Amino acid sequence: MPREQPVDVEHLTHPEIRNLRADALFRGDTRRAAELAAVLAGRERRYHTGEMLDIYDDSLRPLGVRERGRVHLEGDWHRSFQCWLVSPARRSVIVQRRAASKATYPLALDTSVAGHYRAGEGVADACRETEEELGLRVDADRLVPLGRSVCTARHGCLIDREVAEVFLYATDAAPAALRPDPVEVAEVLEVPLQPLLALFCGAAADAPALTCRPGHAPLATRIRAEEFTVHLGRYYPRVVFQALRLADGLPPLFL
Repeated sequence: MPREQPVDVEHLTHPEIRNLRADALFRGDTRRAAELAAVLAGRERRYHTGEMLDIYDDSLRPLGVRERGRVHLEGDWHRSFQCWLVSPARRSVIVQRRAASKATYPLALDTSVAGHYRAGEGVADACRETEEELGLRVDADRLVPLGRSVCTARHGCLIDREVAEVFLYATDAAPAALRPDPVEVAEVLEVPLQPLLALFCGAAADAPALTCRPGHAPLATRIRAEEFTVHLGRYYPRVVFQALRLADGLPPLFL
């Protein structure tokens, strides 16, 4: 029986490669099936972190626990923590530029702090992300919950399907005093809220920002909306609007 024509599997997902392997086995092409099995195993070794996450079905009912690398290879629903650091005094917010080594959205602008809930964790546990990524310890009791945001994206062979729990946190800590982890964060920027809202609402082509690196004076720059990670709906303008309410001493509205 003739073998199938070679297919570039580099950007195919785990489920797509499994379908190809099942087809190869059905046709009796055991060599091709073995090649595809090796690709699957190689990816699992490459993306293996040992970190365990809770996973969910499409209705967000718990399904169990799976290793983080496989979660993104299989496209399982999982939970994440997102925290926006807001300075009421300066009426500004911190955003981070993701490290170039990140598997998803390298060098994109993102939430002040974001990370996964490990299996069995709650909000207080996830607050560790702010200290790990920026060197800032936060009090879970002072987090301002905004609700949930559904995030879905495909990055080459990876599928990211997560439900993010979004929070604001008021702090006047000097951005230049933050200690970003270079493995996670390329740079930290402070952005005034009003111009940022105008940017996300399409009323401005860019917004002013200060690049803040430890041991260096802040450097003025401009940022664009397309530099940010992708979120569904009107996520960014809604979050910035809520941050402005926080700066004005007002309670949040539903996200």
